[in-house]
Order: sequence, then C-alpha cells, then structure tokens
Amino acid sequence: MDKVEKLPKSIKTIWRIHAVIEFIIFLIVVQAVSLIKLVIPNDTSNYFNIGEGIVIAIGSMCLIASFFYVVYLWNFWTYYIDDRQVQLHSGYFFRKQIIIPIARVQNVTLKQGPILRWKNLQKIVIVTAAGKSEIDGIDSEQADQLKETIMKLAQEAKNDI
Repeated sequence: MDKVEKLPKSIKTIWRIHAVIEFIIFLIVVQAVSLIKLVIPNDTSNYFNIGEGIVIAIGSMCLIASFFYVVYLWNFWTYYIDDRQVQLHSGYFFRKQIIIPIARVQNVTLKQGPILRWKNLQKIVIVTAAGKSEIDGIDSEQADQLKETIMKLAQEAKNDI
C-alpha cells in the first residue's frame, strides 16, 4: 500500500447526510427554545421572533457552507500507509499531517453505523497510547485489508524491537 490514497467519493454523500441531520437537530432545538414565547409577554415576543428568524437564517447558511466544505474536505483528505508509519493528511489552507509510527499502534478498530453501512463503508480507528486517529470512510473490503495490514505490520515492528 505504498502510495497516497484518497477517500472514496461516496464519503461525500455521508458527510452531507451528517450535515443535514445536524441541521434538523438544530431546528428541533430552536423550535424547543421558541416555546419560551408562550410564557413571555406579547410585547417582547416580536423581538423573540426576529431573533429566532436570524438564528434559523444563520443555521441555514451554515448548512449551505457545510455542503461546500464537504467538497473541500474530500479533495484534501488523503492517507498513506507503509511498513514504518501511517500518515493522515488533511486541509489546504490549514494543513494537518498526523504521522503514526507502526510500532506504536496498539489496536485497529473498524466502525460502521447505519449510514456508512448503506454506502458499504467503514471507519478505521487507529489506537495508540497517545490517543486515536480515524480514517473516515473506506470501502468495507479495503478497510478489512487495511486493518489486517496495519496489525500485521505493527506486530512485526514490535517483534523487531
């Protein structure tokens, strides 16, 4: 696996679905808070209605911005695995590079919720003593292969020490 890999294109759909779900939860919270209007005097409820409209407008703009962010995120999210390390790269303007030495890997976990299962993707969680790092969505077959490869390389690295 000695080359830089991108996430599959279907992960963009998953990220968009997550953004929509978060927006729906946001709207539910805004509507729950708007029940306060029932207990406040009518003369101040107009200000409350204006504030509620502004909050919903800002939330809608954030939803639209998150759709554009999905494209940006996918274009600049890559990973690289070799016999010495796992590298995770993200961002263009704000670059982030995570390097995990193979010898430090303690566990590799595959996660798959209902939305990921729908697109036949899995999340790879690489656990070290310092924390965990994730590769968001890989095809299920490839995720199984990566898990086995990383764990085999980690075992070999620990035997060499």
